[in-house]
This record gives sequence, structure tokens and C-alpha cells, in this order.
Amino acid sequence: METYLKDKKISASVFILLVVLSLFVVVKFINEIKVSSYVGRGNQPANVISVSGSGEVLAVSDIASLNINLTKDGATAKEAQDLLNESITKTLNYLKEQKIEDKDIKSEYGGLAPKYSYEKCYTYPCPSNSKIIGYTATQSISIKIREVDNANVIKTGLAELGITDISGPTFGMDDEEGYKNQARSLAITEARAKADVLAKELGVRLGKVVSFSEGDYNDYPMYKTSLMVEDMRAGSAMAPTLPKGENKITSNVTITYEIR
Repeated sequence: METYLKDKKISASVFILLVVLSLFVVVKFINEIKVSSYVGRGNQPANVISVSGSGEVLAVSDIASLNINLTKDGATAKEAQDLLNESITKTLNYLKEQKIEDKDIKSEYGGLAPKYSYEKCYTYPCPSNSKIIGYTATQSISIKIREVDNANVIKTGLAELGITDISGPTFGMDDEEGYKNQARSLAITEARAKADVLAKELGVRLGKVVSFSEGDYNDYPMYKTSLMVEDMRAGSAMAPTLPKGENKITSNVTITYEIR
């Protein structure tokens, strides 16, 4: 009797296992059918339209930049560096007098290098006959001027300090990214308006955005020469106010919409 009950329990377990396996096979088979019905659909072209738009913003330059290089020579490394430090101090004091803030003065590069002399050689190979005859200390500084009309005045003042290596001024915008965002927004608005008109003419409805691309920004300076000419005609000995002009920032976008 006990053996019979034991065999019965085993048979029931085997039956349950077979039922589970059968269900698993059936579910997998159904899923395979579903998947096969979608094969190749991803390669079919979607119903879309693509439109382009452009935006343009004009901005007056509100930042001027100068770059200066200070160079001092000395018989020793210490002497060259001390002379350079004196020049840097005078320069910073002058910029402070001109109300240039510390955040707008940036050290770009500094160095200290030996100077060599080479004797003439008339034999080959030439022996190594170079020797150190002094040292050169250098420091480059970039200056951001927020009162752009004073840029040339400050440049003249730096020259009066004995600084001979001055680049600029160049003019730009402090919040250039903000102007780029404005140009992009105008470009997107134009593209959307084109898409609405096209969809109406085609008798379709716009769906979601499928793709978006944006071209490079173009920043074109447009100078006004009247200020400089006027100062020059006045015959003033003061540094003329340089024209800061306007900058044209443009954005070009392409948007692809799904249509229904």
C-alpha cells in the first residue's frame, strides 16, 4: 500500500512538470510568431517631412580685450625675475587705477629661460662652445575691458609704461552664449512655421520631432568707422575711440517631423 502511494505521488509530480514544460513551449512559440511579424518593419521609411530655419541676432560689442607680453633680461635669473616683477606690479597698479577688476586680469603664460652665446666655428664637427650670458623672464597677461570706449586709452597708457608687445584691442560680447541661444530660438520658430504651412498644404498633421541638427554659428563683426574718423578730424592728441561695431550671430537648423 505504501509503495503504491509513493508511485502515485511520483506520477503526479511528473505530470505537473510535463504541463509546465508544455506551457513554456507554447508561450515561446507564440512570442516567436509575434517577433517574426515585425521583421523588416524597422527598415521601412517613416512618413516624415524636413524643414530648415535660420535666425539672426545683432549685438553691439560690450567687451574689449588686450593681450600684453612683458619681457625683462638680467645677468642672473634672480635679476631678470626681479625686473619682471617690478614691471608686473606697475602694470597691475595702472590697471587698478583704470578700474579694471582682478577677475578681468588673467595670467596666460610665464617663463624664465637662459640666454646663450655661440662662438663662430670653422671646423667640423664644431665643439660645444655655448655659454650662458644671461636670463630672460617673461609674463603674458590678458585684460578684459568692460568700458569698451576706454580700450585704446588703456592701451596707450600701457605703452607709456614701456610695454612694447601689446595685441588688441579686439571686441566681443560678454554673454555670447545668450545671443547664440536667441538666434537658435528664432531659427527653430521659423522652421516650425514652415512645417505648419507645409503640413496644411499636404493635408497631414505634424507628429513628434524625429531629428534635429544645427549648423555652426557665424559671428560677423560689422564695424562703424564714424567714431574713429571723427576723433581723427578733431586733431586731438588723445587716443581715438576705436569703433566697436556690431556682431551678427546666426543659427541654421534642420528639423524632421513625423507626419500622420
